Amino acid sequence: MGMAASQARLLTITARLADNELRSQTINNAKMRLATQSSQASQNYINALNNASLKFSNYDSAGNAQIQDLSYNALTAYSSYNTQYGLVNSAGQILVSEAEAAMFASSKGNLDAYLKKHGLEYTTTYFDELGALENSDYPRPFNEISVEELKKYYEGYGSYQNSKEVEDYELSYKNYLLNSNNLMKATEDSFESYLNFAGNNPKIELVGEDKTLQISTVASATTLSGALNAFKNAFTGTNNATYNLNNLVANGLISESAKEDVEKRVNQYSMGTDPKTGLSAVKYTDTTGLNKSETTNSDGNTEFVYVTEDGIQITVDASGNVIACDDSTIKSEYGCTVNYGSAADGSVSFAQFMNGISYTVSGTNEDGSIWNQDYYYNYAVVDGKEQLTTTAYSSNLTDVKTQLNSVADDILYYIKMSANYENFTDKLLDPSFNSSAYGIDPNRVIPGLDRTLQEVLNSYIDSKDTFLNNIFDTSSKSTVEQHIQNNYSFEVPGEVDKDGNPVQYVVTVENLTNIDFVLKYLKAEGLTQSESFNTVIKEYLIDSMIEVNGEPKYAWVDENDTSNKGNADAKAQWYTNLFNRMKQGHKAIENGLASSSEWLAYALENGIVSMEQVDKSFRWNGLSYKTCTKITEETDTEATTKAEAEYNRAMNDIKAKDNIYDMQLKNIDTEHSSLLAEYDVIKGVIDKNVQRTFKFNQSA
Repeated sequence: MGMAASQARLLTITARLADNELRSQTINNAKMRLATQSSQASQNYINALNNASLKFSNYDSAGNAQIQDLSYNALTAYSSYNTQYGLVNSAGQILVSEAEAAMFASSKGNLDAYLKKHGLEYTTTYFDELGALENSDYPRPFNEISVEELKKYYEGYGSYQNSKEVEDYELSYKNYLLNSNNLMKATEDSFESYLNFAGNNPKIELVGEDKTLQISTVASATTLSGALNAFKNAFTGTNNATYNLNNLVANGLISESAKEDVEKRVNQYSMGTDPKTGLSAVKYTDTTGLNKSETTNSDGNTEFVYVTEDGIQITVDASGNVIACDDSTIKSEYGCTVNYGSAADGSVSFAQFMNGISYTVSGTNEDGSIWNQDYYYNYAVVDGKEQLTTTAYSSNLTDVKTQLNSVADDILYYIKMSANYENFTDKLLDPSFNSSAYGIDPNRVIPGLDRTLQEVLNSYIDSKDTFLNNIFDTSSKSTVEQHIQNNYSFEVPGEVDKDGNPVQYVVTVENLTNIDFVLKYLKAEGLTQSESFNTVIKEYLIDSMIEVNGEPKYAWVDENDTSNKGNADAKAQWYTNLFNRMKQGHKAIENGLASSSEWLAYALENGIVSMEQVDKSFRWNGLSYKTCTKITEETDTEATTKAEAEYNRAMNDIKAKDNIYDMQLKNIDTEHSSLLAEYDVIKGVIDKNVQRTFKFNQSA
């Protein structure tokens, strides 16, 4: 009975030990599940922390800073404040919106057309403000040029300047001017030969090695009057000499005023009687300057001071009598001796005193001999004006001849300087002009040109012909040549000179170098310009426009920016940069992808696309999105806070359960230890009972 009870208790303990082990395993499994839950809670929290999105900071069109999700649209949006970025695929093609690709395709490679589609135009208000150009003096279509046409002229200005038409015209113009200048030099040389031709009578010629000019009839004269008459006859006589003043005027080679100046110079010489010697002499008279000023002396009386051109100062009192004379200036400058007929003591009138003055100038001839020349003052009042002349006399025939030939040299020089070389040029170019009959040799080499007169004439004719061909058409050119030959003139309606008379425009080749003159000439005479000259006219009109009004100032205008608050220049540069990059290759991006921040983040992270940006030189350069300062990572604070709360709640729950499981395991462990101890005791009792029973049986 006792053994059976022990065995029953042992079985109960064994069952409880097995139950404890099962419970312990179950709790340990539960603790393992708690570890899994803890790991999951941590992962959820970490995922929330790692769930950051890419953000892009830029500016809107008004310059306001903004941060938005990174997408293609955000990255490439235009603003004058933004850095220009682009996305490039693995093929090196820049990605553009579908609309951008369509605009590029329709512009067909024309930048202006492409920019126009973005509302951009490089234009100016210059021509609208200037208005149409109207000039009734010009022929059609240049008499009225609309704003649109004028703008087209300006836009074609560069092509005009570099055109063959303008190049040919300018070359012919330069050649004409060159040959015209050469002809002028040749004409001056020929005119000198014309004047000095020894075949005329009386002869003016250059003689001796030093080419001394002399009048042959003067040189052969045996009397003073003969020499003087020969001198005057050479210029003012009625002979047929080419240098006779009347003939020079009749041929248009000098003006009437030039003739009068020469006659005045010639008539300074006349026959007279030398008051000093009483001999017949050649008399020279020249009007000299006489300055008069009023002053007040120390006594408060009015005085007058006269100063002659020669430097003699005479003081006159209020009554007109001479009270002082200072001749130091004339003595120091000329080294001459001055003689006075009256004393300056206040008793002689100014006129009497002046007419009594004479002075002698001395010099040395080349042979060492001394020469003297006496000069006499002559004072008179002519037409109410005071006039002073000096008179000199010469009775030496040799001296007179030398002096008259010297004067002839001066006169010829003056004629050459005042000559109308254009008219003389016409004479040389006239086929009927017998040059040799006037001492002109066509085959003589012109000094300084190394070309003969004939060669110069031929080159001039050829250059003039080419020049005219560049201006007029064939039918009008013949008329122009006749006008040039006949010194034809025309009038422009409404144009008058200072006296109110119509302005006469004379047709000369020189005037035809003036395009304004040509245009008026074309209109006035109904002539037609050559086709190529139209380009020259357009260039001239734009040149004139710029000279008067300045250069047109162009600027970019954005027609989409009606309030003019943007920066059209920056926008034009932005889309110019994009246009140039698209020419290297481009691909349209779908509108859905263009607005997707998730797609772009994925594409950048996985190398599907890369970034480029435009530098200050407007060049596109590669750029890593990770180093782009405009791109940042940003976490979701609300989601992170929620994940953190869920993590803390889960961890607290897991910790509480873990504590319970630990307590349960501890209790099971305590119970397990007690059961094991009891198990060992009962098992020992049973073992002893068995031994006793076994011994009992053996005793029996």
